[in-house]
Amino acid sequence: MATELTAQSLTVTITEALAVDHANGATNDIDFAQTYTHTYASVKNVTKRIINLANTNLTDILNFSTAESAGTVVRANVKYIRVTNLDDSNALQVGLDDGSDDAAFVSVAADSSIVFTGTTCEGDSGGSTLDNATKLSVKGAINNHNLELFVAST
Repeated sequence: MATELTAQSLTVTITEALAVDHANGATNDIDFAQTYTHTYASVKNVTKRIINLANTNLTDILNFSTAESAGTVVRANVKYIRVTNLDDSNALQVGLDDGSDDAAFVSVAADSSIVFTGTTCEGDSGGSTLDNATKLSVKGAINNHNLELFVAST
């Protein structure tokens, strides 16, 4: 039986709203607002999960390979990954790891997100050669740290 799914475009919009008061009593705030929209074509597969990290150990939340299976997406098909830290006061460590020598981790503040539009990483300070990541890992600051994972792929 042929699939009835038709790939569609994922549209992501980031809005930054900031108006700084000029403090001169007039209503002439300095506006720094910006909206950025990007469209990712041919998305047919989506993973969306709320994940509870039972402890503060490093935890693999997604694997990348050349074949899809449970908890694994095809590396070459990934278009967009968003990890949102659902904790209201603690940072979340999020990173891509190549399973060998390189990993790139960042701290994601409480109630904030990080977006990946590729699955390569480099742990060296030179950054001259990006390696294929084999997994996306996280480390919570507390037991029962919650996060949301959203992945869009072809």
